[in-house]
Parts: sequence; structure tokens; C-alpha cells
Amino acid sequence: MYFIAIVCPQEVDNKVLQFKLWMNKHFGSVAALKSPSHITLIQPFWMDERREDDLKTALQAFRSDMDELEIKLEGFSHFGKRVLFARVRENRSLEELKNQAADYFTGSFGEFIKKDDRSFHPHITIANRDLKPGDFEKGWYFLSKKSFKEKFFTKTISLLKHKEGNWYVIGEKQW
Repeated sequence: MYFIAIVCPQEVDNKVLQFKLWMNKHFGSVAALKSPSHITLIQPFWMDERREDDLKTALQAFRSDMDELEIKLEGFSHFGKRVLFARVRENRSLEELKNQAADYFTGSFGEFIKKDDRSFHPHITIANRDLKPGDFEKGWYFLSKKSFKEKFFTKTISLLKHKEGNWYVIGEKQW
């Protein structure tokens, strides 16, 4: 299983990690701890591992004429009562990059990667599928009282692979 994302720089990842660890300590939530903090551009997809080198080659061939992106994180929010996340402020350039990546990778690997028809809601997950409904309310109450404001600049997309229960960066590309 693979996905394509913007991975947060280490200093931002360390700050997000503190919230993930709080959720783990208080509610046993571990799913978000299994990947570096990131903004997903291409949702996870299954692909025959024998095609991994083709995927890495395609990543290296990806091009965009976009400038470096400024990513601003501000506060927290949630999807329903299952996902808690750090909010990414609206950013048309980020959305354009997501669209470019989707067009490129679905064009090259359409048998594995399907175009996501849902609207793009960039976020950085703090807790998700393993958070029990009763714990969601407590976790949301905690996050809703916290201030969180970060920004970073990037011109890099990453390819991540699911291996032995965790997600690892196996390729990066500056566009």
C-alpha cells in the first residue's frame, strides 16, 4: 500500500507528535502515530510491489511550475466524530498541486490510483479510526481549547509505503 503526500518538516512533525502522543496516552489512539505528520495528496492505494520502481521513477519525473508553497496550520477541527486534525488554512496553490499530482499519477497508474471525487480538505491527522466515540468528545474538548499555529515552506512531495504496520517515506521529489 502506498500514498503521496507533503510530509511536514521535522520541527512541525515534532509539535504535531505531542498531540498524537496525548491522544495515545489518554485514549490509546495509535493509528496516527504510524506515519509522519503529512498532508495527503493521493489517498492510499494498493499496488503490486513489483511495480514500486515504476512508481518511484514516475515520482522523480513529476513536474510542476508552481513556486514553493507556504503551508499555514491554524487550530484544530474534525471530520464527524472519528477524525481529529490540525487545520491547514485554505490555500489555492496547495489545491492546484493536489490536482496536478492526481492528474499525473492517475494518468500513469490509473489501474491502481483512482481520482478522488471528494472535495479536498487538507489536514494533519491527530487521531482517527481507532478513537472511540466517547473518547472523541473528550479529545475534541482538549484540542478545541489549545492554540496551534505553525507554518512551513515546501517544494517537495513524498511517496510513502506501508510496511510492518507503519508508513515510511521511500521517495521524495522537489517539483
